[in-house]
Amino acid sequence: MKTILLLACLMSFIFCGPCARSQGGSGEPDNYVVVIGAFLSKDNADRFVRNSKKNQLSPAVELNRIRNLYYVFVLETGDKSAALAEAQRLQDNSPYSDTWVFNGTLRDKVIVQQPVVVPVEVHAVEIKPVVEEPKPAPIDPVKERDEKIKLAVSNKQMALKKGEKETLDYIFFFRDAAILRPESQHEVDRLVLLMNKHPEEKIRIHGHTNGNDRGKIIRMKNPYENFFSLDNSVEGSGSAIELSEMRANVIRDYLIKNGIDKSRMSIKAWGGKKPLYPVDDEKAEANVRVEIEVLNE
Repeated sequence: MKTILLLACLMSFIFCGPCARSQGGSGEPDNYVVVIGAFLSKDNADRFVRNSKKNQLSPAVELNRIRNLYYVFVLETGDKSAALAEAQRLQDNSPYSDTWVFNGTLRDKVIVQQPVVVPVEVHAVEIKPVVEEPKPAPIDPVKERDEKIKLAVSNKQMALKKGEKETLDYIFFFRDAAILRPESQHEVDRLVLLMNKHPEEKIRIHGHTNGNDRGKIIRMKNPYENFFSLDNSVEGSGSAIELSEMRANVIRDYLIKNGIDKSRMSIKAWGGKKPLYPVDDEKAEANVRVEIEVLNE
């Protein structure tokens, strides 16, 4: 125990030195803070506070301006014995075995830092480095959406009975275009797999638009070159029927490029004749769709 007290005196000299400001004239401020964690980041300190509340604690956070660390503490008192007793209790009976007593104030611009020795040998002399919690990697919303679509598509089963139809829920086109958006590839690849798995099946591809107005149509300049980019495109105009036919053709052409015989597929273009919702409804985007109809058993 003499060794511990001697080492504590040495620590007090290292942390405070001759420049420490006394609050009571005795060289040691009469303020003791029971600290359960220290963090470089305020966000990490706040997260630690929230977690510690689950252990029936009521912590607070203050910035130690000398060390530039956010201290999470559960008690601030002028009673040294009470502070030491609380630190001892947390070390022995809680997940916070690294609790220590900070002798000084965290609220003044000039901070007196004098470590107070907690009478447990392991914790009285050991100062552990503060480890910054790793920050989560930023979320890429495009990649996140693509992964969700990939998972949803992998769980789908296409109806393979004569006369039944399935809407390809994850087929998306660029606006006013007969060109697939990149996230559509999971759905058309699934269709390729199903056609290969059932080589006897023949299908009809139904194309639908939202409304029947004539307007701009963007299409692929060179068929079979790139189904998922506007880089390979030219702009023209046409009717809703023409746009829906071009979109159905894109699905067929992708299947052909991936080895499906053209004779197994036919096209039906509807334009906006069979809407699911009124053209000005908030759900009207669902009118733009491609459906697959099985023609034989």
